[in-house]
Amino acid sequence: MRNLLHRLFAPPIFGDEEKTRVSRFLIHFSWASIGIVFLLLISRLALWTDVTIIPTLILASIIPLLFLMQYLVGLGHVYTASILVVAGFWGFMTYLAWHADGLRDPAVIAYFVVIILCSLLLGRRFAMILTAISMAAIWFFAILEKRGVRPLHVDDPINYARDLTAIMILVGALIYLLVMSWSRTLQSARIELQERLKTEEKLQKQADYLNALREITLGLVNRLELTPLLEFILVQASGLLNTPHVGLNLLLSDESALKQELGYGTFEKYNGGFTYKGAGLTGKVWAQGETIVTQDYNAWDGASETGLIDGLGAVIGVPLTSSTKVIGALVIAYTDKHSRITPEQITLLERFAALASLAIDNARLYEEAQREIRVRGSIEIALRASEEKFKKVFNNSNIAISIVTLEEGRFIEANAAFWKLSGLTPEEAIGHTSLELDLWKEPQGREEFVRELREKHSLQNVTVEFSNNGQWNKTSVAFYELIHIEDQLCILCMFYDVTKQKQVQDALKNTEARTRAILASIPDMIFEISKDGTLLDFMASAELAPVMSPSQFIGKTIMELFPPSIAQQTLFALERTLETEQLHAFEYGLPPGEEVQFFEARVSAISTESAIIMVRDISQRKWIESEREKLINELEETNSELERFTYTVSHDLKSPLITIKGFLGFLEQDAASGNLVRLKSDVKRIGDATDKMQLLLNELLELSRIGRLENPHQQINFEGLAREMVELLYGRLHEKEIQVHIQGRLPTVYGDRQRLSEVLQNLIDNAAKFMGDQPKPRIEIGQNGQENDMPIFFVKDNGVGIDPIHQDRIFGLFNKLDATSDGTGIGLALVKRIIEVHGGRIWVESEAGQGATFFFTLPTRPES
Repeated sequence: MRNLLHRLFAPPIFGDEEKTRVSRFLIHFSWASIGIVFLLLISRLALWTDVTIIPTLILASIIPLLFLMQYLVGLGHVYTASILVVAGFWGFMTYLAWHADGLRDPAVIAYFVVIILCSLLLGRRFAMILTAISMAAIWFFAILEKRGVRPLHVDDPINYARDLTAIMILVGALIYLLVMSWSRTLQSARIELQERLKTEEKLQKQADYLNALREITLGLVNRLELTPLLEFILVQASGLLNTPHVGLNLLLSDESALKQELGYGTFEKYNGGFTYKGAGLTGKVWAQGETIVTQDYNAWDGASETGLIDGLGAVIGVPLTSSTKVIGALVIAYTDKHSRITPEQITLLERFAALASLAIDNARLYEEAQREIRVRGSIEIALRASEEKFKKVFNNSNIAISIVTLEEGRFIEANAAFWKLSGLTPEEAIGHTSLELDLWKEPQGREEFVRELREKHSLQNVTVEFSNNGQWNKTSVAFYELIHIEDQLCILCMFYDVTKQKQVQDALKNTEARTRAILASIPDMIFEISKDGTLLDFMASAELAPVMSPSQFIGKTIMELFPPSIAQQTLFALERTLETEQLHAFEYGLPPGEEVQFFEARVSAISTESAIIMVRDISQRKWIESEREKLINELEETNSELERFTYTVSHDLKSPLITIKGFLGFLEQDAASGNLVRLKSDVKRIGDATDKMQLLLNELLELSRIGRLENPHQQINFEGLAREMVELLYGRLHEKEIQVHIQGRLPTVYGDRQRLSEVLQNLIDNAAKFMGDQPKPRIEIGQNGQENDMPIFFVKDNGVGIDPIHQDRIFGLFNKLDATSDGTGIGLALVKRIIEVHGGRIWVESEAGQGATFFFTLPTRPES
């Protein structure tokens, strides 16, 4: 509760001291005013002698105004709060005087409080303005009363005394606050004066120290060599603390330890010794990077067992730093047990250490500069020697070299090789730009070249062409490097004449392109093989690809990759080739036993240890050879068949002609004798012979058309086709009461629907024709097995059958086993021809009196 009240009533604190003072005054004044107004309100309500309630309300409005002022002060708006409280108080008092007794109202006396408050819070200028406004208000009330505008009114004495008491209390509170404020100000001034005196005393001491440091600094600056400088540092440090026991340690270059470079007094015996980080006072100064002071070294907890030095009292160690890095430590000690190291001495020694560190850095830089000067002297000598060498190389080199300015490309210098390569002369080139000499086709090209050279600082392997008005062309490879010559950016250009090399390279490229074109046109795969049969390399063919990737067979032997028969054949040819240095070739088929693809391998020796094998796919050639043999055989068969056909046709066509010729003679006799009956009979016989000849010719013509004139092939439902042919022959089948059974789900075939209809029609008609006296005639149509991926169909009957000795004749022309039967004997020859044109074959199985079964095969898809 106490803390809450303290936070509530405590004034805010700001960074500005004056602002804090004013805020404190406002808060205290506001709480005093709230208390006074509150008491005044209670007395007014208790006595209640006022005519109206307005004065009470005006007094009550002062309290919210004061709380608003406190809120603004809390937000930091102190100046705004000051204006608010002054203006508010003056306004409330003026309104109260106007409403009450005017000039004789106690509120007019409160003007003095408001003017004093304004002078404290807002300054002299605002106080003068407010005084003038208050005086104007007083005279305004006086004039109004004089003229009778405001009636003269005398307040009740109790009320008047009450209001005056409140004003006096408020004035007393204001005076109290003013006195307290001035008291605080005087107290602060007194404290500040004391602090200034102490500061001046310290500054005087520091001035004395600084004078000493100035003398030391001059001495440090005048010493540039390290060893004399270290001696001077120790002497001055000894003088500053008035003790001879001083030591100076510097950090080794590898930063592994501190080395005591120089020491006097007690520390002299440790010259050249090493101190590691964290060991003893010196090591801890290095580790912590801070000054360490002990008034009794041997009683100090941080002393190392090995670092105890008898007789030491107060000891101080100060780090020597460069930037933030410790480069050494300065140690000073007293052997007198009563001597103490004061804070002023610590500060002085730290400043001295900072100067010493700077001097040590300068000395080291001086030594490094001296070493650098010596190195630069050596470098200059080397540069002069290098320059001499460059001149010799520049003037005697076979490489064309020129130097041009970067911006303009103006020639500065060039060697003889450049003049020879470019065809220019020094007289026409030196002092002129490359654009003036037409060495660039377009200025934009050089601008792009300069931009790229600026970015990369050097360009390599740039092809440059030199020409002399088209008389000759020279090709060179250029190297460009940015260099500085007398503060000017230039380009060192070096050109290597590669004209001959380019000609050779172009010739090689042409040869390579020609070789590649030849190899690309060769339809062979080429393998390089070693003597033991290991595949060493491979070159693909444009037409033939290996069955596996080269990574799978390179490095393997023939025996691992090929079947034994082919591997042995290859090794034999390889051995013969390497022995005789003659080309050997052999053929083989894959896969072994099936041989669906054929290859020819030619083996040619490269050396005594290796050869190349060129493999060519000869499957097409083999197929052509086999097709040629097949065509030859078919042609021979066709010729034989043609001979038989010619003989048969001449024989069978001769019979109707003889009949016609014989009966023509009979017609002449019948006409002469007038025998009309016989004449009609002879004419009928001649007509029958003519019809028979016409039938023979039509069927022969139909037979000749098979294989030459074909309808489009299509997929055919063989079961549907069979049922369609049975329906077509319904008359003959019904006449003999023949039962026909068609097997279900017959395969679909691919072929000429019209020709295959003729096949089924002839086979079913023949089966019905030669049924004989079978009491239960029956025909079956179905499929049984396959041959060469083609289904085997059959047409089976239980008729008279065919004797095996005649089975080879029935497919010939005009071969009729029953001469009395109708027909020409061409039907089965027609069937055989149609089946063979479709790529199938037909045969018969039969015994005399046991019926006959005609088997035939048909394809189910187009031939690939």
